[in-house]
Amino acid sequence: MPSATRRQFLAALPLAGAGFAAASAQESTQSPSADSVTFGFITDVHHGTHGKDQVGRLKPFINAAIARKPDFIIQCGDFCCAKGGITTAKDFLAEWNRFPGPKHHVIGNHDCDFQTKEELLEAWQMPNPYYSFDVGGFHFVVLDRNHFIDDEGKTVSYANGNWYPIHRKGGPGHLARVSCIDKEQLAWLAKDLAGTDKPVVIFQHQPSGVGSHEGNWDAVNYVIDSHNAKRGKAQVVAVFAGHDHDEEHSIRHGVHHLTLTSSTFGMPPNGSTTYYDSSKPPFTFITFDPGKRELRIEESLSTYEGQAQMPPEHIWLTPPVLRGRTLPFG
Repeated sequence: MPSATRRQFLAALPLAGAGFAAASAQESTQSPSADSVTFGFITDVHHGTHGKDQVGRLKPFINAAIARKPDFIIQCGDFCCAKGGITTAKDFLAEWNRFPGPKHHVIGNHDCDFQTKEELLEAWQMPNPYYSFDVGGFHFVVLDRNHFIDDEGKTVSYANGNWYPIHRKGGPGHLARVSCIDKEQLAWLAKDLAGTDKPVVIFQHQPSGVGSHEGNWDAVNYVIDSHNAKRGKAQVVAVFAGHDHDEEHSIRHGVHHLTLTSSTFGMPPNGSTTYYDSSKPPFTFITFDPGKRELRIEESLSTYEGQAQMPPEHIWLTPPVLRGRTLPFG
């Protein structure tokens, strides 16, 4: 979760996305090139946490995806907490699987609160905690940042909430010991990037180039930057994340790093939770258009769910919107 200090700092900045072209997540206003790739994106649904059943929140996204027919859909982590066992999420997963096209998952920290990754792989029909796939002229990579460094310095995979003692311990450097990526995966990432000539898009739950900086985030960026330097261009064009529940964007050595809005709630600095209307949760469709050399994120507007109007400073920090933007790449 992001710190109050960072959110207070962001409150002094212009609204994220100002000056970017906006479009509705339900209906695109752009005409993509023939070789474009479009995918549906949703993050931090948090089914099963905070006593929330999120089947109804997921339904508008799946309905929109069925109507839109994107090349694939993806959720970017903290999808399904499933307290009480993965069988308690049967209806939720059935709603996700109602989309008939390709579906992809990113594992988030809270997905491992009551499950092992092996259980998640089986329930979510994932080939591996991290993997890659091609669609059209693009190469997509899914990473797993859910490891912690134990008191003996060993890298341990998240399972059944085993990372909480480290996270709650506090003290200098404690956040560097959670949200880590393991050395084997970093080696795999370098090899995977070297094996493709296509533009690359990376998905991970915890951000590395923007937002909260937990774990060995710089190790991910080192692999990306080293690869791009060898190729003499930003072949890795974008890195998408969730985790922070708000929107941030930076360009790091030519690579777009973005965190996108949670479909469920924001987290203002006073510790309260700002739930968004479950009948119209923030989600988006994202198009990578090689002909126009741009990526387009479509706007998604919501409202607050069952609560009084937020104070102005909190609306500024956690507005019920996923803003549209058009960004150049290549």
